[in-house]
Amino acid sequence: MGTLLFASAAMAEPDQRVAQGISVGVSNFRYFGLLRPFEQATTMEAAYQRALGTQGLGQNLFVGGGLRFAMPTAKINFPLEVFARGELRTRLGFWEPAAGLELGFSQVALPWRRLRIPFANEILEAEDGRNGPLYFAIHAAPLRFHFGRFVVGTLEVQWGPSGPPFGTVQRLHLGLARVEMQL
Repeated sequence: MGTLLFASAAMAEPDQRVAQGISVGVSNFRYFGLLRPFEQATTMEAAYQRALGTQGLGQNLFVGGGLRFAMPTAKINFPLEVFARGELRTRLGFWEPAAGLELGFSQVALPWRRLRIPFANEILEAEDGRNGPLYFAIHAAPLRFHFGRFVVGTLEVQWGPSGPPFGTVQRLHLGLARVEMQL
C-alpha cells in the first residue's frame, strides 16, 4: 500500500493536490455463527484515506486504513482492530457515494455469555474454532454528502466472512455516523 501512495504522489502535478482526508466514526458490528447467538459491539473509528491520482480514474480511487476501538471493553477480549480499505467514490453535486473492499485484523471476540445451556463450553469452543482474526468485507456507503472540506455519512454497510477458516462465521458491520475532513 505504501508503494501505491508513493506512486500516486509522484504522478500528481505540482499545482494539483492529491485528495486525502482523515475521518472519525461510530459503528456497530455483530458476528453471525451457526452454533450460538450473537452479541454486538459499538466501535469508534479513526481512518486516513488518499486518492491514487489527480485526474481520471485515479481521482476516484481511494486507499487507506485505520483503527477501531470497541466499547464496552468489559465485554470483549481485545478492544482494537486494524483495517485497510480500497474504495471507488463518485461525486454528483453534494452526494458522494462510495463502495469497495476492506481487509482487517480483529481480536474483538465477544464472549457470548448469555448462552446458558448444558455443554455450553463445547459449543463455544466449536464456534471459536470457526472464527479467526482476519476478515474480508464488501463495503458500501451510499449516504455520504460532501460540504466544502467535510464529508458526512451514515448507514454504511460492510458484510463478509471472518476466518480462517472463511465461510462459516459472517461479520456485519454498520456504520452509524462518519465525519471526514479533506486535507
